[in-house]
Amino acid sequence: MEHQTEDRAYTLDEIHGLLESGLQRELNPKENGIVSKWIASFDKEDRIVVLNMFKELLNKHKRID
Repeated sequence: MEHQTEDRAYTLDEIHGLLESGLQRELNPKENGIVSKWIASFDKEDRIVVLNMFKELLNKHKRID
C-alpha cells in the first residue's frame, strides 16, 4: 500500500510540475487543491494516462514556441 501512496504522490508532483511549466507560474493554493482532489479520484492507470497526456501537450506547446 505504501508503494501506491508513493506512486500517487510522485504522479501528483509530476502533474503539478507540468502544469506550472505550461502555465509558466506556480499554482496557487486553490488550484493545488483542485488538482490534488482531481488526481486522487483516479486509479493508477488513469493517473498514468493523464500524466502522459500532459507531457504530450507540454511537448507540443514547447515545439510551437
